[in-house]
Amino acid sequence: MEQLAPQMSATQPQCFPNPVKCKEGRGVRNFDCVHYDDCLEKAAKGMWSGFTCKDCIHYE
Repeated sequence: MEQLAPQMSATQPQCFPNPVKCKEGRGVRNFDCVHYDDCLEKAAKGMWSGFTCKDCIHYE
C-alpha cells in the first residue's frame, strides 16, 4: 500500500528538517540534532559546499 505525505496547511508549522545552502564555513549547525545526518546527506547529494541549520524548526 502506498503511503502519501501528510498535507501541510499554511497554519501548520514546518515539522521536517530544512537545511539551507550557504557558503562553506558560513553556516551554523546543530551537530546534536537527530536530523543532522539527513541534512548532511541532502547537502552532499546536492553537492552543496555548505549548509546552515539556523532557519530550521529543529535548530535551538
